[in-house]
Amino acid sequence: MEPDVSIETSRMIRIAVLPIGPIPSLLFRDYASMLFLHHKIDLSTISSFYTEHQKSPFAHQPWGDSSPGGGGSCLRFKFIVGGSPPSPWEDFQSHRKTLAVIGICHCPSSPDLGSVADQFSAACKGYSSSLVQLIARLMILKDCLEHDMGRTKSPSLVLEDNNRREGNLVLFPPADRQTQELHLLTMMQDVAASLLMEFEKWVLQAESGGTILKTPLDSQASLSSEEVIKAKKRRLGRAQKTIGDYCLLAGSPVDANAHYSTALELARLTGDYFWYAGALEGSVCALLGEKQSKSVSTAEMIVSLKKTVVSEEKKQQKRRRINTGEEEEPEEDKTDKKKRDAEKEHIDSREAKQQQHELGRHRSEGRK
Repeated sequence: MEPDVSIETSRMIRIAVLPIGPIPSLLFRDYASMLFLHHKIDLSTISSFYTEHQKSPFAHQPWGDSSPGGGGSCLRFKFIVGGSPPSPWEDFQSHRKTLAVIGICHCPSSPDLGSVADQFSAACKGYSSSLVQLIARLMILKDCLEHDMGRTKSPSLVLEDNNRREGNLVLFPPADRQTQELHLLTMMQDVAASLLMEFEKWVLQAESGGTILKTPLDSQASLSSEEVIKAKKRRLGRAQKTIGDYCLLAGSPVDANAHYSTALELARLTGDYFWYAGALEGSVCALLGEKQSKSVSTAEMIVSLKKTVVSEEKKQQKRRRINTGEEEEPEEDKTDKKKRDAEKEHIDSREAKQQQHELGRHRSEGRK
């Protein structure tokens, strides 16, 4: 199991932070520590970098301030220094996938920018994703770079791989720490906007096409013709679960919950119980994110989460009784339930009459 994993990990975008070329370790750690300060980027701050190419699939995405009570949302990052090998569970849990790479290069130690670009391109190839295009940025720590940049026609590189992906050169001139942190914040806002646009693009494609998603559990078994048919039926449910994952990463828990609900129903119908559990886990994380954005107290949040889990357990128990042909609840339980419903209806009716009486009294007093 990975360290520092919690229910909120499902909302964090994994970013690899790599040293490119020879760079003093102290300098690399210093810049990495400044980078870690920007582990959350408010959606309200990325509008100048964001372009809506088509209608966003995140219909309920809150673009306000993400502070408690602000009603907004943010993108959350988990920085992995030195990167990490690909996980076989990336399709099952999208937050395990490295979706961006930030390289840090020290120009005086690496005067040949062409060689640096090749090294960065090679490093990015190890994180290529079949689902979402990798976002790459190469930070150039500039001391005396004018003569090198004079030979560079464009402040951007083309990273050669199967999809010919572009990664930007970001220059960091000598400056005080406050100015450098401002440069880093601007770069991370650009990265956040680029990631959000990629998530939108993938979700729109996934909703219209058939994306094949697997786990190591699928690859270990030889599938019969009947199991192949079942796997095709499971594709839609798994796609809905993965769309929910990307809604979470994009800071839209309401949209995520809607897709997780669909995934739960489809996974139940096709007997895809492993993905059912994954969708249930995601829905709990989405509910947590939704409550946090509305500044709900921790106690209320826990009660709401417990209700969600208990409700799903009751639904499963009822379905199992129906499938196995077991009897429904005993007659006395049904009678008690009817009695409780009748009492509740009587109380609601009495409260409604009281409200009408109070309203009439206020109106008569107003006329006087």
